[in-house]
Amino acid sequence: MEEKPIRVLLIDDEERFVLNLAKLLRGRGFEVATACDGPSGVAAAEKGVDVVVLDVKMPGMGGIETLQRIKERSPEAEVLMLTGHADVETGIDAMREGALDYLMKPCDIDDLVAKIREAHEIEDIKRRPVLWPRRLVKEITWPSFVRLEAEDPLSRALDVLTRQAGISSREELYILDTEDRLQGVVSRRDLLAAARPDPPGSPISWEELTANPHWLPARPLAAVMRTGHPVTAEPEADLADTARRMLEAKVRCLPVMEKGRVTGIVRLSDVLTHLAR
Repeated sequence: MEEKPIRVLLIDDEERFVLNLAKLLRGRGFEVATACDGPSGVAAAEKGVDVVVLDVKMPGMGGIETLQRIKERSPEAEVLMLTGHADVETGIDAMREGALDYLMKPCDIDDLVAKIREAHEIEDIKRRPVLWPRRLVKEITWPSFVRLEAEDPLSRALDVLTRQAGISSREELYILDTEDRLQGVVSRRDLLAAARPDPPGSPISWEELTANPHWLPARPLAAVMRTGHPVTAEPEADLADTARRMLEAKVRCLPVMEKGRVTGIVRLSDVLTHLAR
């Protein structure tokens, strides 16, 4: 039986943005509906949708109110909030009202595609059991993550970013030395920039690269990694402060550092979810 396409609903008052994004997503095989205001978006969601991509800032019925209405009438739909005006309070409100994640504009199309598919496949990614209030980074740190070294080949990073699910953000990987000290970061964009497509010079998507791993040259991660990291988190850091720093830096995952060593990772979606509780 042929697999049904994922039904996506885009709600944003910027009509040109909605139409362009819809075209890109349809090109990736999604079934896309659009709406340019909250009431129209709520009505469209009631017709049946798998994933909603919803702008926070809209005139009239704003994003949070639209989210509330969608969750009341179409609770099975997963909602991704997309905003160019990220702030902690709005992010907390979004997670409290049932949003799956809180993404920031501009959002790379490959990252958005991955998040839409994740939203469709993972029913309860944001609902880890909470038995007590958590307010520090160390209380929600994921200690398990893939550790890569600078000498590892580019193909190793491609394999991890493509196949690993669960706790990894699947957006960037941390390169460590033998003592777990942070050496650099490698992201999807870094691998795309290093790829040598056929024909050369043509722009490629993440899906095209994963289908053609031979486009990556036989080079080590050290050749493409970005050294250091603009933002890290400490185990004793307050979650609210950490959320603000992540939003300001427009990152969704941070390495947790203790005494100069990476001890785990913390994700923005987890931070906002626990703050909402």
